[in-house]
Amino acid sequence: MFKKTLTFVALIVISAFLVGCQQQDSKGAKVGFVDTGKVFKECKAGVEGMAYLKKESEDFQSTFKDMQKELAGNQTEANSAKFQAALSEYQTKMGAEQNRIVGALNGAFTKAVDEYRKENGLDAVFSVESAVSFDEKSEISSAIIDSMNKMDIKIKAE
Repeated sequence: MFKKTLTFVALIVISAFLVGCQQQDSKGAKVGFVDTGKVFKECKAGVEGMAYLKKESEDFQSTFKDMQKELAGNQTEANSAKFQAALSEYQTKMGAEQNRIVGALNGAFTKAVDEYRKENGLDAVFSVESAVSFDEKSEISSAIIDSMNKMDIKIKAE
């Protein structure tokens, strides 16, 4: 009986030792938070993209007004169709330009965030919009903006 009790106690001690060895560091995950809106508004490529789209829009507005003046005295079905075709072409062109610019910015943003995460040993990066609360020292938007500003992001169509 004494031998069985001693064996049982030894098994418990060994089990406790093994469980203790399996414990991992419980500091938790290292995370960062990024304000995507701020990054896109403040990075050089985002500013250039908005300026480019604004200029394209202003150029079309000028053309649009000229067409309206031209058609004002001569409203025929053919002229109306010409006007609608020009408007449709503009909408298609601007949609494609917006998609191209957003795609370029998103690609650069993803690359910048991923590189920052790896270089700084972060386990994850979240958007500030998804956080209920976080410590400001975990906010990495400025570093992401700096990283994107160093990239060659093509904004203007070639």
